[in-house]
Amino acid sequence: MDRKQLEKLGDELREIGHKRRQLAEQIFAEVQEGDNRSSTALYQELSDISNQAIDIITRQKDMFDQEIQNQM
Repeated sequence: MDRKQLEKLGDELREIGHKRRQLAEQIFAEVQEGDNRSSTALYQELSDISNQAIDIITRQKDMFDQEIQNQM
């Protein structure tokens, strides 16, 4: 298993997690203020970032799956 690649994916996932949290807070604030247009745009950005996080998690899982298969 490529440890550096695994660490890089972990770092990317942490960064995305922070961005997702910030966006969620912004969306909540915009909804509270009644700004539906802005909150909708922010939600789309949150959705895109969430898809990126899912991709990273899938790649991490695939790396572990491959490592386990190699050990069998």
